[in-house]
Amino acid sequence: MPTVLSSLVAKLRANANAFFPQAYGVSLAEWRVLSFLREHEPASAYDIWTNAQLDKAVVSRETTSLKKKGLIALTPVRGSARNRSEIRLTSQGVALLDRSLDEILRRHSNLTAGLDARTLDTFFRVVDHIEHRIPHMADPSEHAAPAHAPVKRIAKRRSPSGA
Repeated sequence: MPTVLSSLVAKLRANANAFFPQAYGVSLAEWRVLSFLREHEPASAYDIWTNAQLDKAVVSRETTSLKKKGLIALTPVRGSARNRSEIRLTSQGVALLDRSLDEILRRHSNLTAGLDARTLDTFFRVVDHIEHRIPHMADPSEHAAPAHAPVKRIAKRRSPSGA
């Protein structure tokens, strides 16, 4: 299952990494920072990387890039022991998000076309279940394994003599 999910995520990410720069002049990671800010501004870089599940270095790099593009503004927090800044969207950043929303919703609709609401609900329940089971992957208990657990299937090798 991890291999299948990893492959799916890689394909989705590659598609988005090609789409965002071409359509909006921002990377996928930049767009994720912008969309996080739309819901949670003002925010610090720490807020973004901890709550948006983005790498600290990625957030640092992307906020620098977004500031240069005029899509975010950084305001130093007075009295901050760590020289923190509040990060906010500029009017240009808000406009970019507004322009992109309909297209992104259309892309999501195209991705899930043919799946009804019940199927999507089941999918999200399965994803939630798997996410909660990750800490139990190393559990040695036999009770952790469902009846349909994968089994190791190794084809028997023929001996060199053909017997």
